[in-house]
Formats: sequence, structure tokens, C-alpha cells
Amino acid sequence: MRVLGLDYGDVRIGVAISDSLGWTAQGLTTISRNNPIDLTESIAKIADIVAEYRVQTIVLGLPKNMDNSEGASCEKVRKFKVKLEKALHGIKVILFDERLTTVMTERLFSDTNMAISKRRKHVDKVSAVLILQGYLDKEYNQNKKNNTLSSDKENEMDLENTNNFDENDDLGLDEDEMDVETIVMTDEDGNEVEYVIIDEFIHGDVNYLVMVRAENADDDEAESVIFKQVEASDDEFIYEEIDEDEYNNLEPVLKARLAEFDIDVQ
Repeated sequence: MRVLGLDYGDVRIGVAISDSLGWTAQGLTTISRNNPIDLTESIAKIADIVAEYRVQTIVLGLPKNMDNSEGASCEKVRKFKVKLEKALHGIKVILFDERLTTVMTERLFSDTNMAISKRRKHVDKVSAVLILQGYLDKEYNQNKKNNTLSSDKENEMDLENTNNFDENDDLGLDEDEMDVETIVMTDEDGNEVEYVIIDEFIHGDVNYLVMVRAENADDDEAESVIFKQVEASDDEFIYEEIDEDEYNNLEPVLKARLAEFDIDVQ
């Protein structure tokens, strides 16, 4: 029976799966949340994966602050855990401290030549791998401690050392097969413009997209634009570019989110 790892986000859920022995984690997929409010579709996709791989345990990353406190993100994850348990009867859902996951993910990506526009699409899946691998390592070490006479050094497990992740391990990423996440916007004149999505997030109950034009996607100095969702229906999402005042209000949030990707929001 395999273990499933999830990195929950406002707009994407990274998914990782263990091997049949429960020793190693591998990136499986990323679930895009087309509706940032409704989780029904996302949970249905997770249920399909659980059935396909005969999963009995789900490990869900808990994004605590570095001082071990919990903020709004943790509250969202805990609510998601409740919904998962209700939908997936008999499946154990375990919360796992993911404080160092973001740092480790960025460390992995910083050693690659992957374009910034592609990183955002795959960072969630890699984070799910690190969450799951950390859990598997902790379980292995705990079982080892229970079955052998361990030393004091083995008993004092440091948080960082629980993630014994080899940077050369298979993350389930093939750069030749990586597709960037794009969207086509229609402007006021009826012209279609294709953008590459750099980041998506919800702030103050508003859904925002940070993007660059598709033709400039591989240029690290390309100017980014920010749109907010102003209307949504079953078959259409309407976005408009934010004004200077709104950007000024969002600037601290944007810089905090995008600094890890060395993106300068203009």
C-alpha cells in the first residue's frame, strides 16, 4: 500500500506518491484548482489517485511559521484535511510540518537552468515530494528506534535531518516534457494575448494572476503584469489589470511570494 503526499495551495495542489515499500517519494502530478473556492473537483481527482494506487495514508503538508506558530495558511490546510477525511472514508490523513520544504525546494531549483516561467508550475509537485519523503524518513527512523537499541544521537532528531532527500533522486520531472501554464486574455479591442502564469494567489478573498507575455516567457527580465478576477461563472472568468493603488497595497505580498524566484515585479 502506497502513501500519498500533498502540498496544498490556493490554486494548485502538488501530489507525490511513495514506492510500494514506502521508502522513497516521487512526484506524480499537480492538480490545478480552476475554482479557488470549490474543492469538489480537486478532491475527486485525489480520490481517483487514491483508488488507482490503493493508498491508505495521505500526508498533508502543514505550513507552520518558522517560530512554530500557525497562521491563515494552516487554518486552510486543516479545513482541507476535514473535507478529505469526509470524502475519503477510511483513509488516514496525517499533517506533517513542512517549514523547511520551501527552502529546500528553492535550493533544488536554483541548481537547474529551468526558466522561471516553468518553475512555478512544478514547485508544488517538488514540495509534495519533500513533504512525503520527510514523513517516510521519519517513519523509518521511528520504526528503527522501536526495534533496536538506539543511541542518544538517534533519539534527538533534528527537523532538518528528517528530510534526507537526495538532490539527484527522481522528482518525476522531465524538462523536455514540461509545459508552461498559459492563459489567453481578450483585451478591450477584442485582441487575444497569450500570457504565461508566473504565480497565482488569493489575497483578501480576491484571486490574482501574475503573468508575462508568452513571447517573453524565457526572458528573466521580462516585465510582469498583474490581473485580478472580477467576475466568474461556470464557463467564464473575467480578469482586469490592477491599478497603481492596488499594486501598492499588494507590493509587500508580491515581493514576499516572488523573491524566491528572483522575479522583480514591475
